[in-house]
Amino acid sequence: MKILFKIITIALLTVIGYLVYTTHSKMLALTGVLGLFAGIFYMQAFIIVLNDKIKSYKRQVEKIDISDSENSSKVEVLEQKIVVLEKALKNALENNNN
Repeated sequence: MKILFKIITIALLTVIGYLVYTTHSKMLALTGVLGLFAGIFYMQAFIIVLNDKIKSYKRQVEKIDISDSENSSKVEVLEQKIVVLEKALKNALENNNN
């Protein structure tokens, strides 16, 4: 990603340099360089917002995973309690029949 950014920046500066060389306009060079920096700052802000959204999404996924694992462990505990209660009921019924 950073390499692509460097290549695009070099290409844009080359185009700006060529335009300045052919037109001999310092104002065109200034406009081009300022436009390049404005684009860089705009994309940086956009990337920061995207990174924040990605981090938020990762936190949500982690919370869902944690709650799923907690729920599955609760289900396992309840299943074990059911097994114990079934055995106790069986024993109690056998004791009543004797």
